[in-house]
Amino acid sequence: MKEVCNQGFSLLELLLVLMVLGIVVVAAVPSLSSGDQKRLELAASEIAGAMRYARSEALRTGEPRGFQLQTTETRIRVVSADTSSNPWTPRYDVEHPGVHNFYDIDLASRPSAGIDGMSRDAVFRGNCNNSDLIFFDAGGMPSCGDNGGALVDQYDVTLSFGSQSRVVSLHGITGRVTVQ
Repeated sequence: MKEVCNQGFSLLELLLVLMVLGIVVVAAVPSLSSGDQKRLELAASEIAGAMRYARSEALRTGEPRGFQLQTTETRIRVVSADTSSNPWTPRYDVEHPGVHNFYDIDLASRPSAGIDGMSRDAVFRGNCNNSDLIFFDAGGMPSCGDNGGALVDQYDVTLSFGSQSRVVSLHGITGRVTVQ
């Protein structure tokens, strides 16, 4: 007797496979977008960490330390001040405590902390000609990079990635850095 071989799938089997694939896709989509959120969070923590480190170094050493923000290059560097010039000029000689290289965070070269854009909104108590450069004095008070010039009232750095954004804020009176 010859056996009949049935090849193919039944409609029920195909529907079951499609339903399982649909569940997998629905579960995977939020985790893909959360990767973007994590990249933005990491970028914000890098910027906030650089600001905090500059302030802590000024408090620790009793000498002006600060940061230079380069929004077009999505970069921040922790700097010391060459106080022999007027206005003070940044010296790129502050080492990152974890890697023993100069403290220079270039977000464009860090795919895990990538962002689409970075902007700055700064308010000072007086005139400031160089709002890209902020120095902290020995007491941790932030001021404009113009030779210990105008004190910072508020300094916000907005990081964006897709439709999401984070704001890193430096509060002038306290020197406190927060991420919103």
